Amino acid sequence: MEKDIGTTFATAAQRGLLTSRRRRPRARDWVVGISAGAMIALIFGHRLVPEAHGIALAIESFLPWLGVVIAALLIVALLSKAWAGSIPAAAALVSWCVVFLPVIATGTAPASAPGASEAAANGWSVATQNLRAGNPEAEAAVEKVIQSGAAVVVLQELTGPALERIAPLMDQTFGYRQVAGTVGVWSRFPLSQGRPLTLGLGWSRAMSVQLESPDGPVQLYAVHLPSVRPGEVRSRNAGLAKLSRLVEADPSSRLLVVGDFNTANTDRSFGPLLGILDDARAGFGFTWPASLPATRPDHILFRGFTLSGASVIKTPGTDHLAAMAWLQPGPTRPTVSLHR
Repeated sequence: MEKDIGTTFATAAQRGLLTSRRRRPRARDWVVGISAGAMIALIFGHRLVPEAHGIALAIESFLPWLGVVIAALLIVALLSKAWAGSIPAAAALVSWCVVFLPVIATGTAPASAPGASEAAANGWSVATQNLRAGNPEAEAAVEKVIQSGAAVVVLQELTGPALERIAPLMDQTFGYRQVAGTVGVWSRFPLSQGRPLTLGLGWSRAMSVQLESPDGPVQLYAVHLPSVRPGEVRSRNAGLAKLSRLVEADPSSRLLVVGDFNTANTDRSFGPLLGILDDARAGFGFTWPASLPATRPDHILFRGFTLSGASVIKTPGTDHLAAMAWLQPGPTRPTVSLHR
């Protein structure tokens, strides 16, 4: 009769065989390990993912959420005692932290709205809001932005009927406005030299304007870049490239580029702008969709300022949260790039 190698009567050779079998990676270890390796590859190599069929768009728009997937993977590995698989899962979590924790840590703490934080007391604020075309609550939406105390407001999807409805509210608060197509700028400071810009569409969804701020002249670009959908990002990418060239050639010492870029911070096409401008945000600062924000297509990019506060504001009837930032004069702070 063969001896039971699981008993104390097993020989030394049999016990060694049993131990080696227990240490051998099981199928669950391989599944967890391969999945963790894929997460690491996406974190550091997402720009190599092909754009075909919208794969890259989906991954790069929601890249920070890989942290949730990785954490769940590590928990599953530990609960199922997949010890060999838990090592690459832990490595994937460390990789996520290396890339994204600096983004969270360097983001200015959210400033309260309405009003600004004490740190922003000597600065002034900028807000951007995609109103959503046909928004039946457009007046209530801009009222929320007005209550925030913003000195400069950039609005997108500003259709003719919406403009007629919100203009009285905005004009009684802001002394100056410039409108081009479906984009508008309202300001407490003088605006001049406004001109429409074409960034890839047959109608104007962008403009440049000179802003006479308390800190001196500021060149402001108000933008709404072409929309994206799975398999179709060429128009947006072309608009981003053109905008990047305009900004790079602009000699202004203080400059703002504000609006709905239809582009997340982690999108490969956003890299050129992030290389020359800082992105005003508190942490990730997700703004879309408004019901459950998961990505940030709305941005306030700047140079010649320091960021003293940032927040997002929920407004009625829109599918975007408003983004807001408080700025003070000074050199730009180092940009934390998400393009690893």
